[in-house]
Amino acid sequence: MGEKINKKEKTVIAIISVLLVVVALAAGCGVWYSYATSYVGTVAGEKITTKEFKYFLGYVKIQMENDAQLQDQASKEAFWDSKIEGVDAKELAKQKALDSCKEFKIQLLKARERGLFLNDKDMQEIENSITTLLNQMAQFDQAAKNTGVEVMSAEEMLKDTYGVTIQEYKEILKDLRLVLKLVEDEQKNITITEEELRNRYNENKDVFDKITVRHIIFYTINPKTDVSLSEDAKKKAYENAKKALERANKGEDMEALALELSEDSGVEGNKGILEINSLKVNEPKLSNLVKWAYEHKVGDTDIVETGYGYHVVKIEKRTEYKDVVQNVKNVILSERYNQILGQWKQEPQYDLKKNEFALKRIKI
Repeated sequence: MGEKINKKEKTVIAIISVLLVVVALAAGCGVWYSYATSYVGTVAGEKITTKEFKYFLGYVKIQMENDAQLQDQASKEAFWDSKIEGVDAKELAKQKALDSCKEFKIQLLKARERGLFLNDKDMQEIENSITTLLNQMAQFDQAAKNTGVEVMSAEEMLKDTYGVTIQEYKEILKDLRLVLKLVEDEQKNITITEEELRNRYNENKDVFDKITVRHIIFYTINPKTDVSLSEDAKKKAYENAKKALERANKGEDMEALALELSEDSGVEGNKGILEINSLKVNEPKLSNLVKWAYEHKVGDTDIVETGYGYHVVKIEKRTEYKDVVQNVKNVILSERYNQILGQWKQEPQYDLKKNEFALKRIKI
């Protein structure tokens, strides 16, 4: 009987031993997998964590979708299943995110080399940024709920968009803030002459200048359907525009005229004001108006035909060199810094070593 029990005990012990080995192996595999997928690459020995990569990937996705002017979910899904210049859209997004991560790590390393650090003011700005983001997301959430649509919470939205938790986002923001301090430190050593500033401004006034135009519109299309009006209706619109211009040129207040005559449904709110800047340059229907505005001075009036109709216009304000010189300087500083960053990226010690095992497991 003792021998039988002893044999049974040995059998049980053997089984338990096997199970313990299996569990240990499973745990070991879990630890290995967790480590192997915790980073997507290294730059000068500095790991690009998967969390950092997902954050930049989220940013790249939004940028690519905006550039493609995608509006609905169906068009977004079709976009990510397509190719861009022969490259799978998803892989292209990953490449862009990796490049951003490489730049991020290079600058972070440079900042540490220079002994740069975050002070109390920096930390407070980071906290304010997080609070602002969460408030915006919460407002969006509430607005959606008011219309009967259930959406994710602010925290869930952050995770879904950027792949990180609030705490992880905060840590990334700290490093990004340190990178910004490096940029500011480097730009202090960049010299820009007055001649360079004026030349850049004069060559790109349509980029830097902002022009305030007061306009009264008489439509030649149906603003709701975009369908062109009849020829008779168009002639009447032009005649109305001529009468409005005559009144404006005789000294009547343009704001009062806009409120009285403009067919713009939003005139009560905008008072006929139209801001012309670099963004408006890319609106084809307004191209004639934009061109006219940049070619005229404050006080000039006219009738300008656009894709919407006839506009009776008057330039009320426009910026000059002295108003935008800091913007001009910032653009040149940014260009010069990017050149420096480009040189750093070419240095062999900053070559990116990819972790393909982890990258392949990140889905878009």
